[in-house]
Amino acid sequence: MIFKIDFKVTSDHDVFLPPFPSKLSRLVLTRLYPSYSKLQEAGTPYKPLRVTTIKDSRGSPLYAVGGRKVIMKKGEGYSFSFTFLDPKVFEEIVSNPDAEVQEWDTRFHVSMKDAQVVEDFKGIGDTRLFKVEFLTPTSLQPIRPNFKRKDNRYVLFPYVPLLMHSLMKHWNQNMEEKVHSVAGVKALYYMREVDYWLRPVTTFYDGRPVRGFVGWTVFELRSRRYTRLTRAAKTLLEYANYFGVGKSRAIGFGEVRVSVMSDG
Repeated sequence: MIFKIDFKVTSDHDVFLPPFPSKLSRLVLTRLYPSYSKLQEAGTPYKPLRVTTIKDSRGSPLYAVGGRKVIMKKGEGYSFSFTFLDPKVFEEIVSNPDAEVQEWDTRFHVSMKDAQVVEDFKGIGDTRLFKVEFLTPTSLQPIRPNFKRKDNRYVLFPYVPLLMHSLMKHWNQNMEEKVHSVAGVKALYYMREVDYWLRPVTTFYDGRPVRGFVGWTVFELRSRRYTRLTRAAKTLLEYANYFGVGKSRAIGFGEVRVSVMSDG
C-alpha cells in the first residue's frame, strides 16, 4: 500500500529558498512528524519514501539553475508531496494536518491539501505509447563493474536499461511481489524511444553541484500485450509516478510524470 499526501505551504513574507527547495519540504516534515525523521535517517538504499521539491501554484517544481534564485512570495500558494509506505506515518500526519514552522526568519503555514492511498497497481494503461516527463534533474547510475575504481558514474540520458533497472531495484526493495527480467539489454528491444526533448541542467544541494537532465521522452512498448513482461514494465512505470527514478529520488530529484498516449 502506498500513501501520498499533498501539502500546501504559504509564507508570511517574501523569502529566498535554497537552490533545491526540497530542503524546505523536508524541514517541514522533520519538524512536524517524528516518524519521518526515523524513515529518512535509515541507512538502507532505495528508501521507501519520496519528498518532492516545492512547487508553484501551477504545480511546476522550483529549483535554481544558471545563477537564478528561488523566491517564495508572501501569501501565494505553494505545495509539495510526500510519498511513503508506512501506515503509522499516515496516521501521524492525518492527526496533525495543519501547523506552522519558523525558519530563515520566516513563518511558514503548512496544511494537508490532499491524501491518496494506492492499494493495487494495474499498470500505466492499455497502450503502447507513453510519455515520461523528467520534472526535476534526473541521473541514472550504471551497474558498477567489479574493479577498484570507487567514483560513481551517472548517465545524463534516459537510457532504457538503466531506467528500468532503477525502477526495478526500488520496487523489489520495498514491495512484496518481486519483478525480474525487465532490465538489461532486453529493455532496448521491448521499449524504444520514438521522440524526445531533453537538456542537461545543474542545480545545487548542500552547496554541491547536482547534474541531471530534464525534459521528456516518448517510449513505445514493443512487447506483446498481456504478457508478464508487459505487465511488469507498465507496473514499474506507474510506480515511477510515486517514487521517481534515479539518484536521490528520496529528496526530490528524478521526479517524473508518466502518462499514456494514443496509439494513433
